[in-house]
Amino acid sequence: MTGDEAQYIERRGANVNDDDREIRMEGKHARYEETSAVGATHFPKNGDEATGRQWYDFLTKGGFISPDTEISCWQYVMGFSVEQPAEVRPIEWLKTVETARMMLYKVCGGMLENSIITKGRIKELTQQCFIKRGEPLVLAKPKKESSLDADAIENFVPTLSDLK
Repeated sequence: MTGDEAQYIERRGANVNDDDREIRMEGKHARYEETSAVGATHFPKNGDEATGRQWYDFLTKGGFISPDTEISCWQYVMGFSVEQPAEVRPIEWLKTVETARMMLYKVCGGMLENSIITKGRIKELTQQCFIKRGEPLVLAKPKKESSLDADAIENFVPTLSDLK
């Protein structure tokens, strides 16, 4: 760009790559502005990072989510943090679809009760934020599952002493 008072403004999201275009502008008030600050899909803000870390520890140790899942990605995708990591990857769910639904409804319980999110929206976000065997995770209608994994999720409660 050349010219008095020329401006070049660019805003890019963490996962948006430069498109390598050549742009030539001339003139006194030449201005080029590009906005590509598209954030990765994530659940609404929910709780705090301490609660998110407890869920993350529980789910990774229990084999529910891939051990390759980055804590920063988990925190952002699930709404425990507003800080978008440089690379946001879908969370790989390793157990049954029903245990995924149970976990999501429990994590989002307060938001469901306060009508901040709906079960339909949770289903949509799950397909965008989670994978199972390399495919988007699709939640089915609730069905009763009797298993140690289901019991573990049902009984898991983040401890208040760890949240301070």
